[in-house]
This record gives sequence, structure tokens and C-alpha cells, in this order.
Amino acid sequence: MNGLHPYTFPELYSKLILGTEISPGKFTPSGHDRNEEWDNQKAKGTTGASSKLNGRSIGTFTGTFELSGDSDDEDGENDFTRWDKFQKLIESTTSGSKPVALACYHPDLCRNGFTEIVNAGVGGMVWDDKGGAKVTVKFQEYKPSKPKKTAKAKAKLEAPGKVDKPDPNAKAKAELAGLLAEAKK
Repeated sequence: MNGLHPYTFPELYSKLILGTEISPGKFTPSGHDRNEEWDNQKAKGTTGASSKLNGRSIGTFTGTFELSGDSDDEDGENDFTRWDKFQKLIESTTSGSKPVALACYHPDLCRNGFTEIVNAGVGGMVWDDKGGAKVTVKFQEYKPSKPKKTAKAKAKLEAPGKVDKPDPNAKAKAELAGLLAEAKK
């Protein structure tokens, strides 16, 4: 990230890449802090306290998209036309039976470890008096739970006096032992 600054690459800092799509308008992230989860315990019967690090919480942030009605590309589409498609992409992350995280890129999000995100809520358009609008979207990381590892099976100890089951391969083992003894002669 060395040398990557908003004043040297303003276009890079004003867009969110979600999946393979580039966001319309101007994108500004906020609240993309990284917080550690701590379990702080007051000492009982003594002074002081103790703390235990429990890892990182699921990251969340808000993205503000500033849209303009001006056409700024060769096909004549404006931010509002592109926003309709982009909003569907955002909502697709949570529209199925299971959330599907999409890869994302923005220099500031990347710096704080946001690499795959899902929709946590799309706000309504807030229109300004200049023909533009803002849309605020809440995003969060999606980290599906991992199946719990099962304990390894352990052999049960036989109860005293219990008769062992006969070995189904006893006859074959005896024959093999006989053949080996004969071969050694």
C-alpha cells in the first residue's frame, strides 16, 4: 500500500469493487474499524482485574454512495441506471437460502482486512436539490460457522471375564503361518 493515497489515486479511493463490478457514483466507507473482543473480569475479593483476548469480532462498516444524474460514459448511462444493477448485486449476497460473500476492494477496507462482504441493509435514496442522491448501505463480513471436529473413536476396554469374539480371519492366518513356516525350512 506504500504510495497509495487518495490524492494520487482519487478514482481508486472513490469506488468500491464488489465481485467484478465497480460501484457507480462516489463511494465513501465509514465505521470500518477493527475491534478486538476482550473478556474483562474484575477480581473477586482482591483488587485489580484480568483480561482475556477472545479474537476479532465480525467486521461491519457503512458505505455511502453519492449518485449523480449526469451521464458520464459513452453508453449514456448515469449513476442511477448503474445503481439499480449494483443494488441487485449487493442484495444477491443475502437473497438465497445461504449468504454468499463477494470479494471486495477499496484501499481503506483492504488495509483493515475486509476482503469478502455481504449485505447487512440497503437504505433508501436521499435526494438532494441538485439532481443527485445518496444511498447508505451497511455491509458486514460473512464467516460461516465451521463444523465442530468430532472426537476420535477410542477402543472400549473389555469387561473382565467377557469372552472375545472369534477372529473371522483365524483360518486364513493359520494357513499363512503354516506356509511361512514351510518356506523357512
